[in-house]
Amino acid sequence: MVGIDIIEVVRVDQSQDFVQRIASESEIEYINKSKSQKLRHQRIAALFCVKEAVMKALDMGAGSGVVFKDIILSHTDTGKPIIALQGKALEKYNEYFKEKTIEVSISHTENYATAIALIT
Repeated sequence: MVGIDIIEVVRVDQSQDFVQRIASESEIEYINKSKSQKLRHQRIAALFCVKEAVMKALDMGAGSGVVFKDIILSHTDTGKPIIALQGKALEKYNEYFKEKTIEVSISHTENYATAIALIT
């Protein structure tokens, strides 16, 4: 299964309320390490994209009970993005994809953020 998402960075809400609604504490820390407001906004957009891409790959859209905070993005020491699941997303993953791995790739520029998720 594969999921992909792209969004114009300017379309992404960068308010604290929005970030609190979609991001875990560790994700918020990562966003807040941004050296500029522009980079912070790009990271919020990229975070939103990766969560959308993972939901699409897992076929867990509206009505599934999965929320953005069920999908947690972190990075290895080398910067590779990795996904952890919790809550409804983890339950559904274990039911349908138990032996599989979720791979993600994320990219962003000043104008766009994109992410792809692949379940292998």
